[in-house]
Amino acid sequence: MSNQLGILSNERPQAVSNASVSRKRVLVFSPDSDLARFLLLNLEDKFQIVREHQLDHFEQAVKDISPDLILIDLFTFSSDIIKQLDIVRRTAHTAPIIALRAYMSLTPEMNKSIDDLTDAVFYKPVDVELITQAIEDLLK
Repeated sequence: MSNQLGILSNERPQAVSNASVSRKRVLVFSPDSDLARFLLLNLEDKFQIVREHQLDHFEQAVKDISPDLILIDLFTFSSDIIKQLDIVRRTAHTAPIIALRAYMSLTPEMNKSIDDLTDAVFYKPVDVELITQAIEDLLK
C-alpha cells in the first residue's frame, strides 16, 4: 500500500508519511469491509484514513493511532454495540465520534448511551457528503 493508511485487521498501524502529516487522522471502524472500503475511497482525499475491521483490535487501534476523529459503524447486534460503546467510553475521551447505525429498535438506555458518547449519528445507507461535512465541522 502506498502512503495511504488503509489498515486491514491483521496489520498494525503504520508510521505516517510526511506527505500526509497535515491531514487529520480518521479511524474508521466497521466490520463491513465493503462499507469501510467505500468510506476510505470517498474520504481519503481529505483525511488520513485508518481502517479496522475486528472488534478485538478496535481498542488497540484507538490507542496506537490516537485518531483526531473516530467513525464507528455500530453492529446490528445489541451485545456488539454494548462492546463498541464500552471501548469508546474507555479510550476515545478527546476524539470526536461519529456513529453509523441501522434503523433498528434498541433499548432506551442503549439509545441514550449512543447519544451521550457520540458527537453525530448517521443512519445507513450513509450519505458520504454529509459525513464528510460533519467530519470537517468536528475537526475545526
